Parts: sequence; C-alpha cells; structure tokens
Amino acid sequence: MPPIVSTPFHKTIIGNYFRFYRSLMASWRFFNDVTVKTKAKRLSALKNTYSGNRCFIMGNGPSLNQMDLNILANEYVWGSNRCYLLFDRIEWRPQFYVAMDRRVVPDNREQIIELPELLPTTLFFYPLEFRRKEILNSYSNVYWFNEKPLHLDMNRLPEGTFSMNAAKGVFASFTVTISALQLAVYLGFNPIYLIGCDTSYFKQVSINVDESNPDRLTATDNNDQNHFDSSYYGLGKKYHEPHVARMLFHYHEARLVCEASGVVIYNATVGGNLEEFQRMNFDKLFYPK
Repeated sequence: MPPIVSTPFHKTIIGNYFRFYRSLMASWRFFNDVTVKTKAKRLSALKNTYSGNRCFIMGNGPSLNQMDLNILANEYVWGSNRCYLLFDRIEWRPQFYVAMDRRVVPDNREQIIELPELLPTTLFFYPLEFRRKEILNSYSNVYWFNEKPLHLDMNRLPEGTFSMNAAKGVFASFTVTISALQLAVYLGFNPIYLIGCDTSYFKQVSINVDESNPDRLTATDNNDQNHFDSSYYGLGKKYHEPHVARMLFHYHEARLVCEASGVVIYNATVGGNLEEFQRMNFDKLFYPK
C-alpha cells in the first residue's frame, strides 16, 4: 500500500475537520451549561424585583471626574465595560454590571472575567454570544441574555429598538447605556438617572488603523479624552470610532418606549451633549435646598 502523501488539500481537509470538532464541542458545552439553558427563567425571576426604587446608570464619560461619586454608596448603580478603572477612587462597587461591546470585552477579557468572583454581590449581565464563544464564564451572579437585532424599519419604531421584556431578549444597542436601560426597566427601577453619559467625543489622534478594515482601530498612547480615565482606550487597546448620531437616535427611541410605559428617565450628567431627557442637577438629588 503506497504511503499517504500529505498535500495542501489533505491539510485543509484535516484542518477543517478539527475546526468543526472544536466548534461542535464548544456548542455541546454551551447547550449543556445549566445557567445558559435556564437563562430566560433566571432573568424572569428578576422581573420587577426592584420596583419602587431609583437607580443610576453610569456611563464612562469624562464628566465623572467632576462628580463626587462616593455619594452613591447607598444607591443602586449600574456600571459597564471598564468601569473597574474607577475602583481605586470610590468606596463602593456597582450592584449591576453590563458588558456587550464586541471589541471592548474580548480585548479586556483578563480583567472582566474575574469581576463576578471579585464582586459576588454584584449582578452581571452579558449577551449569550460571550458564553457561546467562551469569552466569559458562568457564575451564580451572571445572567445571560439573548441579544436581538434592531428593527429599524419605520413600521417597527420605536418598539423595535427597546425591549420591555429582557427575559425574551435585549435589543442590540449603539451604546451600552441602552442595554443597561432595558435591563433596569425590566427589574422595575423607576425613576432612572443617567450619569457620565456625555455623548460628546473628540477624535482620538494617536491611533493605528488596520488597513484591511478601517473600522478596526488600536490606540497608540494613553491620551483618551472621551472617558474618565486616559488609559480607558489607552496604549494597545482596540476600539472603534463612536457614532454619536446613532447613539442620540437610540436614546430618542428608548425615551419614547419608556414614556409610553410610565418609566421616567433623567439625565444627571454634568454637561455633555445628551439633551433627550430632562436634565437634573446631580447634587440636588442628595442635598436638596
């Protein structure tokens, strides 16, 4: 019998087989994960559990540096993405955390994957894709949600952009704040205050552009002016240019859905470019005259 000659064709077949096998095993682990299989049931258990309470959804804008954040120690606060860069400045930790950005999360996986263990009393919310691709892990305080594509045709606006039933799915968003809003509304929070949602951006100068994909950018210096920490999108960090117009559109649609449901949203951000919601003086929420 002549020896089997390994050709590029054979190598391709073998390579495809092993890739398929790894994908199959990942899918098997995914669908046999108890936490994932019961995602809808687990999220349903949280419905309206915080009714009658206010909460603060914290963006990551530079305006946070102009606020006394320690005043939030006894409040319900939602954090997101790299909010942990604040932890050496504040005495409290957010009770809720959301991450959904496809570039931010994998690029900062080493830090984010540890958070559920470091903060056992915090509830974490992630799209199922991060579990299926084994980017993030399941813990008792992690809740997975199905991320649904936006329905932007006129006949499905605004309901096609904002979910009132997170157990069935959370619409993809142009800013993580909208994802947090959908979850906060489902948990029953009302009113909801936005802070650190500046929605105004400077073009980052020190970047490296991937020639094969101009939307894939990498920072080459710690000079991020668009977040509370200059290293947020600092040296070596992957990011994408923000699309402010899309964010403002999504905030508008979210307000319409929430208003129709009796959910009140205020913007307590210091300055910034977000005028979709009624402005509220942050300090007066704690020290009224």
